[in-house]
Amino acid sequence: MSEREQLMLEIAQTPDSLVREVLNFLLFIKSRANRANFTNPSSQKSEIPSFLNFIDLVNSEIPTEENAQLPTDLSKNLDSYLYGSPKEEE
Repeated sequence: MSEREQLMLEIAQTPDSLVREVLNFLLFIKSRANRANFTNPSSQKSEIPSFLNFIDLVNSEIPTEENAQLPTDLSKNLDSYLYGSPKEEE
C-alpha cells in the first residue's frame, strides 16, 4: 500500500474535526513549499547569507583594536554594562 493510499484510508476513518485540521496543515505545508521554491529555486543559489555567515561578515569589519577593547565578560554581565547592575563574580 502506498503512502497516499494509507493516508486516504486513515482520513476515511478520522472524525471531521480532525480532517479539517489535517487539511489546514496540508495546505500550510504546500504553501510554504511553494514559497520556498519560488524564493529559493534549487537551480539558483540563494544570495541571502546564513545568519552565522552574516555575523562573521560583520565581525570581520570590526577593527582588531576595537574588538580587543570589548569586555571578555560581556555576555555574563550584560545587564551591568547596559544598566549599571552589579557584576557577577567568576
